[in-house]
Amino acid sequence: MDLRPAMKRIPRYRFFLWAAFLCASLLFAFRMGLLPGGRGPGQAARGFDLLDSLMRLIRNDYLEARDPVATSEGAFRGLVNSLDPLSAYLPKDLAAAFKARTGKETEPGIVVLKRYAAFPQVVGVVPRSPAEAAGIKAGDVLSAVEGLSTLAMSLTEVKLLLQGRGPEPVKLRVLRGNEALDLDVGRALLFPRPYTFARADGAPAVLSVHRLVPGLAAELRKTVVPALKSRPAPLVVDLRGVQDGDLEEAVKLANLFVKAGDAGRFEGRDGAAAALVLAEAPALGDIPLAVWTGPGTAGPGELAAGLLQELRKAPVVGFATTGLVARRTLFRLDDGSAVLLAASVYALPSGRRLWNEGLKPDAAVPIDKLDEKTYLDTTAPLLLKR
Repeated sequence: MDLRPAMKRIPRYRFFLWAAFLCASLLFAFRMGLLPGGRGPGQAARGFDLLDSLMRLIRNDYLEARDPVATSEGAFRGLVNSLDPLSAYLPKDLAAAFKARTGKETEPGIVVLKRYAAFPQVVGVVPRSPAEAAGIKAGDVLSAVEGLSTLAMSLTEVKLLLQGRGPEPVKLRVLRGNEALDLDVGRALLFPRPYTFARADGAPAVLSVHRLVPGLAAELRKTVVPALKSRPAPLVVDLRGVQDGDLEEAVKLANLFVKAGDAGRFEGRDGAAAALVLAEAPALGDIPLAVWTGPGTAGPGELAAGLLQELRKAPVVGFATTGLVARRTLFRLDDGSAVLLAASVYALPSGRRLWNEGLKPDAAVPIDKLDEKTYLDTTAPLLLKR
């Protein structure tokens, strides 16, 4: 096979477009402080030396000419998505979908986590969901969603692609061991209400939180609080699948159980901090309480669990969380795309950051025994001590 046509030298105009694009990307990274020591002149000089070397390699050694305009989206995605699991570059369609979220989107019932340059992994499957019916299992890897490789995507992109507006299925490629499965998995409105409250004789009552949406704590004050006041019982707050939602609502949820002048803070750049306060009188301040976490507990779920563990001394039962508690800011770009950046991270009142560290349970549940019976059996003796 003759490779000479494919190995022709890159035309001069393409080289200048590439150089302009990469210079702009590098400048963006330094100006935003995204690179370590990015504002130092020595670091900048080394960065541009690296850029010059890269340009010479592309110009002289790459096997074919590439259109920088057509490939720039991938470069933007890599630049932003590599920062942390919560930051994301969103192309125009997904930026619009992110902005239009209502909390009532349909979904297959898959709880995923993802790190940069790795495929998203299924860490939980909602019982009686389309995903469970399709045979999706914890530990599966999603290599493609709707025919698009997920390797370079952010966690936010994957979640947006999994969601829909109706029951139409989502096309998934699932890796399981040495198998690759192509599945059409339906979507459904899994939780019409953001919580479920259940109680049974001889067992603690269980408040399962599905979504930390604005107004949740106020609704719980009207429904769950009177029920527990009229028939007192130990309570479990189940946060096993809570990843998304409103951070302020997570604080209000914790405030149902504890009051505190110092509820930690969100720490930003240059020492800036926004303090949190649990100001309301706790409606359930004296009820025996435990918290459940799972492999999918992240973000607002971690924040609520951390506050209850540290301030209320509620035992946390389950699985160590991932450490993704941060406030994010969405920046809209001129072409309709957007950049979502982590702006500040949460530290508990003790000063311990949850970011990257996560929350450690007081009583661990093995990864192969995450069923409700195991959780209840592990929780019961802890509640009896209280």
